[in-house]
Amino acid sequence: MTPSRDWGSYEGVIYWDNNATTPLDPEVYAAMEPFLKERFFNPSAGYGCAGSVREAVEEARADVAALLGALPSEIVFTSGGTEATNMAFRQMAGERNGGIGVLSTDHDASLKTAVALGQGRVCPVDREGRAVPEEWEAMCAAGVSGVSFAWANNETGALQEEAALCSAARRHGASVHLDMVQCAGKIPVDLHGMEVDYASVSAHKFHGPKGAGCLYRRSGAGFSPLLFGGGQEHGLRSGTENVPGIIGFGAAARAALRHLEEDAGRLARLRDSFESLLRAQVDGVTVHSGGMERIPNTSNLAFDGCTAEALMLLLEPAGLLCSAGSACHTLQPMPSHVLTAMGLPDGAVRSSLRFSLSFMTTQEEVEQAVSLVAAAVRKVRGVQSSRTGPVLVYKP
Repeated sequence: MTPSRDWGSYEGVIYWDNNATTPLDPEVYAAMEPFLKERFFNPSAGYGCAGSVREAVEEARADVAALLGALPSEIVFTSGGTEATNMAFRQMAGERNGGIGVLSTDHDASLKTAVALGQGRVCPVDREGRAVPEEWEAMCAAGVSGVSFAWANNETGALQEEAALCSAARRHGASVHLDMVQCAGKIPVDLHGMEVDYASVSAHKFHGPKGAGCLYRRSGAGFSPLLFGGGQEHGLRSGTENVPGIIGFGAAARAALRHLEEDAGRLARLRDSFESLLRAQVDGVTVHSGGMERIPNTSNLAFDGCTAEALMLLLEPAGLLCSAGSACHTLQPMPSHVLTAMGLPDGAVRSSLRFSLSFMTTQEEVEQAVSLVAAAVRKVRGVQSSRTGPVLVYKP
């Protein structure tokens, strides 16, 4: 299916930072709008028009559950992935008082929460970003209360071998939390087919609204609320529901499920086309995590003889928006902890850019992006070469 170009663009700019956030689908906005206007009622109120809002919330819960391969009763609406992760970690930490085990390449929502709760343990990854199996096994055997890992890394797109990691945790009695923020809506998910107790999802990563997400809690898994009050979300997360956000979350889940069925493989082909066309035009381009399975929309590339900052200074005014890593660190620039944890040299880390596509990306955009990136690389290398001599080449 070729996507419509009547949305997802910003004044003609190619927006390729969809792992940071995605543009709101017009279908999602249309679903939300009545709940921002005439259907403004509190779903906990007792009159009939409030009851219809409550029904709409439950319909959205069912839509999200369908996308994740879960039951509606297992979905707890939150403000996003960070809150969901904190909820799961606090629950797991109290089960055996053994701390939480995470991967060195995980998102800060996981890394910092594990540290804050005490006795946090970190498993290293290999050069591709894959969890080191023997280190993961040892961490699970060390008496951790629970483990967590990002199924898809937010910077490289690397997909962990989730079945093996979950099985290792189960062998040692540890609960499992899955960070699915970059997976949901991009690859098929069946949580009931996985050995997972908790999972975090955020709507704005697949064309839903910001400020809406959920925690998946497997039926029968323990849970102690973080927030107490009016008993919303079946007593698991008190506070008046973000009804427009929840409705948008449900609409985004419906649209994502449809895209997954109709567009299977198209997004990966676009990403692969971008990488192959670009490498044909310029030398010294390395694909991070290129030796393992990745989510289909993500390409993280190192460019010999360049810095990410120099390239971005040229690409933004040329009409291509991408990133040098997680959006959470953009205002506090520092080398990517993900690429550093993978053991890459500093030069490679600082020369890397992340390009994250969406279901709205077209082949025309791919070809335009290749031309823009190739021109920027040549310009930066030309300046660097005139100042420092021959361009140094990074060999992975």
